[in-house]
Amino acid sequence: MNTLMQVTLFSEDFINLSEFYRDVFDLSENEELRSDVFRGYMAGECMVGFSALAAYEMLGLKPRSVGEGDQTALTFSIGSKEELDSAVAEAMSKGATLIKEPFTTYYHWYLAVLRDPDGNGFRIACTSP
Repeated sequence: MNTLMQVTLFSEDFINLSEFYRDVFDLSENEELRSDVFRGYMAGECMVGFSALAAYEMLGLKPRSVGEGDQTALTFSIGSKEELDSAVAEAMSKGATLIKEPFTTYYHWYLAVLRDPDGNGFRIACTSP
């Protein structure tokens, strides 16, 4: 079976962005991978990586241009509606912007949509409200 191993966000201020996600979602750092251009935090079995912009060149990737719109949205699972509401408040206190208030989706998840301090879209979901 194939599994998702890592998702990476590139950021000019990758350390602050990584600490934003660490603090809001109580993620533990994979300290073995810490470097001058990378931080990685475990979200269950998947690592959420945060790379400095220098990593674009190291990986042979082209930086995203401003104004291209959303290309990704991370989704973090939360255990209850109350925990979700608390995580939304925590995220906003640390610089997130609320895009869509928590609501119940057509597939019966309780979900909120936000932007992190770098403007990346992310969702917080409670799959069994």
